[in-house]
Amino acid sequence: MPLNELIRYFSAADDSDESTLFPQNGRAVACYRGLSLGSLFEPIVDLAQRRIVGHMATLTAAHEDATPVASEVAYAACESASSFVYFDRLCRTLHALNFLAQRATVGGYLQLAIDPRQLLAVQSQHGLVYEAILKRCGLAPADIVLEFSASHLGSDGRLASAVGNYRQRGYRLALREPVLSRDIAAVKALHPEIVRFEGRPEATVVEDFRREGIAIELSGIDTDADFATAQASGFDLGRGCFFGVAQADCLPTHSVS
Repeated sequence: MPLNELIRYFSAADDSDESTLFPQNGRAVACYRGLSLGSLFEPIVDLAQRRIVGHMATLTAAHEDATPVASEVAYAACESASSFVYFDRLCRTLHALNFLAQRATVGGYLQLAIDPRQLLAVQSQHGLVYEAILKRCGLAPADIVLEFSASHLGSDGRLASAVGNYRQRGYRLALREPVLSRDIAAVKALHPEIVRFEGRPEATVVEDFRREGIAIELSGIDTDADFATAQASGFDLGRGCFFGVAQADCLPTHSVS
């Protein structure tokens, strides 16, 4: 379904009167309680092949006068669990639409960070509503990598159970920054596709996860030296300024045939 038709569909299906989706320069934009919302995409690279395999989506937000608002502030403005769930789904719908709009030259997967508040606010069937949204966009759970903080999983069984629900629906998983032994145990129990680190962990930690068949992603690869070190240290995936900053246009993974 073309982007404009999808935007009309989702706008008509939303009876909350809290947000509006509309097309702008070939992309989807959302208005929510005085904020203008958009998407940025940072390339994720297979370090061995130096090939883009996915994109990490992040939210942009601004007031009506174009003053930027940090995404954390936009999320924090949600005053209830239900409003947080609504806003989070709106943002993920926006990212899916903007990713879909570029599918002529962009393949691979879409990676999205999920806040633990969303996991706790939804009681069951995690990922069911978003799966229906993805299907409308011509995407499937297997096209999506959902990223969660590993530090929360080892301390609250409800969070691990919720992440497991996403796994059962076919979403791929990335778990971020497991540090403590309980975090590492919780990660292994969920068998994610990816574990992401923002700083270099000990080599034994990298090898431990790789023996489990888990790909290791490293953020903050900003220079040629960073890239060489990441390759030598056995990381599988990377993000950072060396490969491209987050921007509205995804970097192409293939040429138009």
